Amino acid sequence: MAMKHCMKRMTVLLTVSLMLALGTVFPSCTGDNGFEDWETVPGELPGSGGSGSDDGDTPDFDPTITGWDGQKADDAALDVVGTDEDIYWEANTFGGNGGVTVDVVYSGSSATVNTSDNSVICYTDGAYVTIDILTNSVKNVEIVVSGKSDDGQLKIYGEKKFKLTLSGVELTSGKGPAINDQCKKRAFVHLTAGTTNRLTDAASYSEEPRYLNGGSSASEDRKGCFFSEGNLIFSGTGVLEVEGNYKHGIVTDGYFYTRPGVTLAVTGAAKNAIHVKGDEDDGIGVYMAGGLVYANVSSTAGKGIKTDLDAEIAGGKLLLNTSGNATYDSDEKDTSSSAGIKTDGSVIISGGTHILKSTGTGGKGINADGEIRISGGETTVTTTGGKFYYSSDLTSSPKGVKADGDITISGGKLNISVTGVSDGSEGLESKSTLAISDGEVYVYAYDDAINAASAINISGGKVYAYASNNDGIDSNGSLVISGGLVIGVGTSAPESGIDCDNSNSFRIDGGTVIGMGGTLQSSPSSSSKQRSVVYNGVSATKNAKICVLDNEGTPVLTFAFPRTMSGASFFFSTPDIASGASYTVSSGGTLGDYTDSWNGWYGGGTWSGGSQVGTFTSNSVVTTIGSNGGGMPGGGGPGGRPGGW
Repeated sequence: MAMKHCMKRMTVLLTVSLMLALGTVFPSCTGDNGFEDWETVPGELPGSGGSGSDDGDTPDFDPTITGWDGQKADDAALDVVGTDEDIYWEANTFGGNGGVTVDVVYSGSSATVNTSDNSVICYTDGAYVTIDILTNSVKNVEIVVSGKSDDGQLKIYGEKKFKLTLSGVELTSGKGPAINDQCKKRAFVHLTAGTTNRLTDAASYSEEPRYLNGGSSASEDRKGCFFSEGNLIFSGTGVLEVEGNYKHGIVTDGYFYTRPGVTLAVTGAAKNAIHVKGDEDDGIGVYMAGGLVYANVSSTAGKGIKTDLDAEIAGGKLLLNTSGNATYDSDEKDTSSSAGIKTDGSVIISGGTHILKSTGTGGKGINADGEIRISGGETTVTTTGGKFYYSSDLTSSPKGVKADGDITISGGKLNISVTGVSDGSEGLESKSTLAISDGEVYVYAYDDAINAASAINISGGKVYAYASNNDGIDSNGSLVISGGLVIGVGTSAPESGIDCDNSNSFRIDGGTVIGMGGTLQSSPSSSSKQRSVVYNGVSATKNAKICVLDNEGTPVLTFAFPRTMSGASFFFSTPDIASGASYTVSSGGTLGDYTDSWNGWYGGGTWSGGSQVGTFTSNSVVTTIGSNGGGMPGGGGPGGRPGGW
């Protein structure tokens, strides 16, 4: 919470009653905000001075992600085959396209293996199959797998890239991974159209048949149901369902890549659904060009997607649900929490439609040790759990989207809801700098809706930040708004709609800016290029509209309050507030013919009727009206009605 700063009094022409007329009620969902339904959360907020009831609207988009329902990716038409041999198996000569074909057919407790080249060495032990393309260094191999076994496995050794075609296979291993790929080169995993493939590993791993170089298979790296030492590139329009009973669902020590049309569903995992070490040479852990990736993980501190490097999401759909509580990691000597996406590097989202939900204590939607960059797509994140306590010094708070590095938003839509009742339950948080230049950002959080440690810079886009128990927008360093539409809603004093710890570094140079809360901790600096108005001691009824009119009666700003406030601070700035011009504040009127609306803000239109509740003249960069501290003059509002807009 920022320290209070004194606000410089400006010359004002003031005719105002701070006990204002009740405003007109408007529909609670205004404009295109990314949420279709809303619910009310009752209760009084704590605080002294200006107060407010938390009857604000919590987003009710209810992204319930439970059992797998068999849905499929719908973007196959976007899968345009390229010439890159590292990404497209079609650019290589696998199998019948001038290579070698190995057919593996499972049938209960046995399997049949046929190969077009005897240089491929094949072993079977019941339904446990080993394909050796390493010994004779066989190139251009395609392994086609089908059939069903309740006690079987496919193991692959090699030193050349290969294609693995899953064509209606169901494998349950009683000894280890269902697929154990010990080849460190890339595997092109193709899901045959019209097929559903299911893999299930053992709950505990034991000795597997056939270890290529002698010794024990237990010495091999095998961390999950579908394990690969090399890169995994998924293609095709079939479905792959994976259940990881031992540790992870899909694991690669290389990178993980999905093409459009792919459907991957990890229906359960003892730890992480998708676990990726990443390829340091390529600088990437996860790349999603398209497809559908589903994960439902209930394990303690389990992740939907975890990578040691970067995760880049360019298209497709993510449905990631984690419900496990946070825990103490004795190896790292720190807390570890569940997350939809967790990276040791950065997260880059440029397209697609994604839903991430976390319900356990300390849960995160997106958690990056590096940067987060969002330029497209629509991403919806919700967390509902509270704070995790291991000790007084070791805790984990729920977060919607969190980065230790910068967060940059230049497009797309980002919807965040963090409802866990605990300090630190923040929506969008950067431990460095947050920059927004375009797109739509909607954040609802119990604690700060939007927070950055070093700086917040907003130059465009639409930003709505609603806090049910703290600041709407809070910068612990500088705050500069130069464009866009920005709405910050805080709670009772000493919290603010918009808060900057360093008032000398708080500037408004452009855009439409609206803030409301118990107080305004810091006013914009006199170096600001755009004029602002601070309206103190305001009492407003939820859904009440106010309109700021110029001397010709044209609306300069129209806003409907999202919550009931008493003795609060209302702050606004628009490019239309001119030096030396006089303005009227009206409530209770009718807005007609408006051209745009978004979360209580209305653009354009005409205003008729209503009651004049104040006038001011913009003689300074910041014009201050009223008095802080919640005290209001006696008497009722205009017309003898109770006070409040």
